Amino acid sequence: MRRKIAAAALISLTAAIGCKENQWVPRGRAQILLSEIKLRGPETVSRRIDTDEDFGRSVMDGIATGDSVWLDVAAMLTPASASTEASLAIALASALPRAPRRVLTLLGNKYSTEEVCGIPFLKADSSAVITYHDEAAQALGSVSAPSLATKVAVCRTALDSSQSRRLERINPAYVIKNKPTPVRRRSRR
Repeated sequence: MRRKIAAAALISLTAAIGCKENQWVPRGRAQILLSEIKLRGPETVSRRIDTDEDFGRSVMDGIATGDSVWLDVAAMLTPASASTEASLAIALASALPRAPRRVLTLLGNKYSTEEVCGIPFLKADSSAVITYHDEAAQALGSVSAPSLATKVAVCRTALDSSQSRRLERINPAYVIKNKPTPVRRRSRR
């Protein structure tokens, strides 16, 4: 009997240590999250992403890895707010160079192809935009499924036009060219 109790305690301790949040095992792991979505519904989990910042960050970081289980989570989620929708677009854009076929299959009804493929990152300098564009374009070029040909073409168009717009905004000549002139103040007499 003591051996059974000791074995159960050892298993429980190992599970507790193994499930602890760290950089390799984020809170909200994909398998647990899929179970939570099935039990509570995608709307409840989507609202939790909005209300719990750490949970939302771990979900978005997981989806951004391009891991197939995390992309299953993205497929099941229904964005509850505009901020969740934008965060999911950024996470899917991050996953695009790693898993282009899987990401493209998610685009359409829930997630806009133009938004995900339109380099939606909040902060990006010119080298980051160019690097991301090149990686994503190369990944899109590797997708040869005829069923995804239209999505690849739309995504590539959005990617190219977004790169042009983003680089134009980052370019200092653009800022100088469009810099407003200061308002002249009248001198007092």
